[in-house]
Amino acid sequence: MNRVLAIALVALGAVGVPATAGAESAEEARRAFQAIVDGLNDNTFRGFHDAIDDQSFLNRVFGTRVAEQEARDALAQSFTEAVEELFVGSFPPSRRAAHGGDIAGTVIAFDANGGEGRAVVRYESRGYRYTYHAYDLSFGRGGKLTIVDWYDYYRGKRFSEELGNELVRAMPGRNPVAGILEQGRPTEAQLFQTGELLKTVRDRNWGRYFQIHEGLEESLRNEPYIVDQHHRICIDIAATFNFRADSASRDQASAEDRVQAQGLAQAAARADARLDAAVDELVARFPGDARYSLSLAQHYVLRGRYADAIAEYERFQDALGIKDGASESIKATAAMALGDFVKAQEYALSAIEVEPSLELAWWTLLRTRTAGRDYAGATEALTELEERFGHLLIPQTLRRDRFLRVLIEQQEYRDWRARRDAA
Repeated sequence: MNRVLAIALVALGAVGVPATAGAESAEEARRAFQAIVDGLNDNTFRGFHDAIDDQSFLNRVFGTRVAEQEARDALAQSFTEAVEELFVGSFPPSRRAAHGGDIAGTVIAFDANGGEGRAVVRYESRGYRYTYHAYDLSFGRGGKLTIVDWYDYYRGKRFSEELGNELVRAMPGRNPVAGILEQGRPTEAQLFQTGELLKTVRDRNWGRYFQIHEGLEESLRNEPYIVDQHHRICIDIAATFNFRADSASRDQASAEDRVQAQGLAQAAARADARLDAAVDELVARFPGDARYSLSLAQHYVLRGRYADAIAEYERFQDALGIKDGASESIKATAAMALGDFVKAQEYALSAIEVEPSLELAWWTLLRTRTAGRDYAGATEALTELEERFGHLLIPQTLRRDRFLRVLIEQQEYRDWRARRDAA
C-alpha cells in the first residue's frame, strides 16, 4: 500500500495549490517538459507536481475505481506526497536499492499539436533495464503545459488507474472489492477472500499473501485484477531478493556473511520460481497483450528465452508507437545470443539510426560487428566511442572485455589504432 496514503487515513495533511509550466509554442512546450524531466533527474519533483492539475487528476483517479469516501478524502489531502511515492515506487526495486531512488529519464519523443501533446520518457534502471512512460499533455490559456495522465509500461497501466488500485487496497470494503472483480455476482466468500488478499498487499505481509493466494478458488485466481496484481508482486519480490543476493555474494568477509548469502540465494530462487509461475498464468490469461510486453521481454532476457524476448520487444514497440536505441540494442544482443549475427547487426544499426546519441547503441554495434567478424565495420563504432563519448579503446582496455579482446589481433584494428595514435 502507498505509505503516505496509509498515514493520511489517520492524520490528513495539507498540500499546496499547483501551478503549471509556461509554454507559448511547441518548442517552448518541449523545453518546458524537458525541464520537468531534468528536475526529476536532479531528484526534485517540484516541476512535475506543478504541471499536474490536482483536482482534475483526482477526478480521473476517482473515476477508475469504486472507493470508500475516507480513502478518497485521504488521497485528496495527501495527493502530492502520494504521487511522488507511487511514482518512485513504480521503478524496479533493484534501481531503488542501488541508487537510493535516483531517477534517470531521457525524453525520446515529443509531439505538440494545438492544445494537446504527447511525450515519451525512457527511465534507466540497473542492469540495462528500462521502463517507459507515455505522457498525455495539454496546453491551456497562454500555452501552459499540464500533465493530464501517463501510461507506465513497466506497470502496464495508467498512473491514474494505479492510484485507483491503491484506494481499493487502502480500504478494501465490500463495494470496492466487488468493483474490481469481473464476476457478475461474486459470493460473500469470494468478496471476503479478495478483501483479505488486498489487506496483505496493503500491509506488505507477503507470507500471508502467498498463503491466501494459493488457497484461492480457480475462478478468483483467474480474475484479471488478481492475475495482474500477482504478476507485479512476484516481479518486485524477485527483483528485490535477487538484488540482495547479488550484493551479498560480493561481500562475504566472514562465515556469517557466507551463511547469509546462501540464505538470500535460496530466497531468490524461490522468488524466481514464483515469478515463473506468475508469468505463465499471466500469458495464459492475457495472450499477446502488449500491456505486459515490456515486463515479459525483460523477464525472458533474464531467463535466456531470447526469441520470446525479441517478439515481446517488438510488440512493445508497436504499442509505444516508436523505436528507440535501448530497445533495439537489447534486441540486437538477444539476436546475438541466438547466433543470428546478421539480424543482430540489423538491430544495432537501427539503434544508432533512431538514437545516434545513445552510447549503448554504439557499444552494441561494436559487439555485434565483432561477433559477426566484421572487423572493418567494428572500427566505425570504435571511432564513435572514442570521439563522441571519450573512451580510449587501446589494447589494454579491450583485453578486459572477453567479447572484444579478439579485436586486438585483427589487422583492421591494428591499422585503426595506428592511425588514431598518429593523429
